[in-house]
Amino acid sequence: MGGCGNDGRPAKAGPVPAGLPAELAFLARQGVAQSWLVQAAERAARHRSDPAREAIALGLFDEGDFYRALAAELDLPFLPERPRLRAGGSYGATLRQGIAPTAGDPRFGFILAPEGPALRRMLEAGPRGRGDIAVTTPRLFEAGLRAANASGIAQHAAGLDEAGLDRDSARTGASRGQIIAAGAGLAGTALGGVFAPLETFFALALLLCPVFLGLIMLRLAATMEGEAPDLWRSHRWRLDDSRLPIYTVAVAMYREEPVLQQLVTALCALDYPAAKLDIRLQIEADDTGMQAALAKMELPAHFTVSVVPPGDPRTKPRALNLALLEARGTLFTIFDAEDIPDPQQLRMAAARFLSGPPELACLQARLAIDHAGNGTLPALFALEYAGLFEVLNPGLLRFDLPILLGGTSNHFRTEVLRKVGGWDAWNVTEDADLALRLARAGYRMGDLPSNTREEAPDNIPVWLRQRSRWIKGYMQTIVTHSRRPLSLLSETGPAATLSFLSLALGTVVAALGYPAFTIATAVVCWNGSLFAPMSAMATATTIMAVVVGLFGCITLFAPPAIGAVRRGSPELLVLLPLLPLYYALVSVAAWMAFYDYFNRRFAWNKTEHGLARRRAPADSLTNGAAIPLRPRPVSARY
Repeated sequence: MGGCGNDGRPAKAGPVPAGLPAELAFLARQGVAQSWLVQAAERAARHRSDPAREAIALGLFDEGDFYRALAAELDLPFLPERPRLRAGGSYGATLRQGIAPTAGDPRFGFILAPEGPALRRMLEAGPRGRGDIAVTTPRLFEAGLRAANASGIAQHAAGLDEAGLDRDSARTGASRGQIIAAGAGLAGTALGGVFAPLETFFALALLLCPVFLGLIMLRLAATMEGEAPDLWRSHRWRLDDSRLPIYTVAVAMYREEPVLQQLVTALCALDYPAAKLDIRLQIEADDTGMQAALAKMELPAHFTVSVVPPGDPRTKPRALNLALLEARGTLFTIFDAEDIPDPQQLRMAAARFLSGPPELACLQARLAIDHAGNGTLPALFALEYAGLFEVLNPGLLRFDLPILLGGTSNHFRTEVLRKVGGWDAWNVTEDADLALRLARAGYRMGDLPSNTREEAPDNIPVWLRQRSRWIKGYMQTIVTHSRRPLSLLSETGPAATLSFLSLALGTVVAALGYPAFTIATAVVCWNGSLFAPMSAMATATTIMAVVVGLFGCITLFAPPAIGAVRRGSPELLVLLPLLPLYYALVSVAAWMAFYDYFNRRFAWNKTEHGLARRRAPADSLTNGAAIPLRPRPVSARY
């Protein structure tokens, strides 16, 4: 298996101008052809990128050759294996500086692997001819530093360091006040069920109706919003490479050998300057199969394989927190192992962030199931996703309301992500929790009309395990953020708070109550009591139930139907009558999640990928030529 490949070595041609950047000039003294260095320097100037990374991305030499040449220039030994470094200090600052003391190595006192400004300073005034200092590559330096600080990194990634313990987390479960309130509510309901069962049922229904109405009103409002124009493609506009920032792409993987080559191909297809890409593949320490598969691949220079230090909990967000700690980019996105993103997605997100206000912290791209023809379950999943990502999420975001983020294709400002503490490693639906923490911190989210193709489970047991994990995470998120309801209200405001409660609590309660309300509806319709209520409370409950039922049906069918049309998949409309059965499966998953919440709260139900029978290959995607650069004005064509 192979990686992306590169542009190949350029021809030795053209005049050699003076003024090569220091990061490249020294290579001429090490025997590298100046014509190659000139091309790398010109490309770096045009892209406003790091000259050394640009030369490596061009394929003039690999990272090992570059740092061997640097060691020769500084008259220092080169260390070709992972160094043994001393633990301690600021992990991120040490990575950026590229210098650390050794631990237990009698040969050297310090190891150097400078990049960017640190590399320039080292060349201009660094140590020379020192036998106690060695040079290594940034990749080996990072691996050695990670190994030296493994326990501290594991604590940080799990949110068990000082900063993490100060933040609200699903780790601690319900507070004493929440337990008392829940216990009192259950006791009251039990007593009412014994002495006045019908009145208790009506009272519960009346209490829950506002939650259902809130969810219905949100879905209705989002459905009534028109589709936003796609100015990106209609104006055929793309951001110039010189304005693009460094972008970190993180993929947390565990036992994903069946989709590994597809993933690498999809990431290589991204239309973004390689010198400005920082792609990080996060692998668990005990996943020897993935480590062996990656070792056989020739990954490009902008790919880094990071082995996450062992520790608990074994979750995707814990691995992503390590990627955030090591990220070089000012923008940060995550993909799942089976994802095939649109090649233009990073470029589009960078343009949105550049033109958006500073409080725009996150963009959610649109997820699409690309193998709906494989069976009824994937097709229903595709129909659900069409309603969510083509209708509901864009509509809510247009009202500046928070959404429950999808677990992939979220794009962030890295600085903001670090300010809010990254992901909660103990929440199994970490994306929903992060969305609310961003809203509580005063940040906004936006829609990114760019598709990421995904693989849906193709059998019911796998689907149930995945969906029960999602709903269990919603439960964790509700408990975490309702510990101090007044603080939640003051930080997010009434509209965002009600939106969160409707989306998270409404989804969970509706899923759990689906069987009871379906049976109750069937009974009252069968015996005629729907039209002849026995009391004032029964009358009020009946009126609310009819309103919720009628509008609930509209919001059940309308968003998926509109989404399927917008997505260009009208063939999915024939499955609309099966949606009530599909949501009955959601109810089964909700009760599985309810059980898991009390018995396996932090267990991660892994979804197996690579099982879809027919998916379009990753290399069939369009490339950057699909959206060419806009012509310059006539006055500028000189």
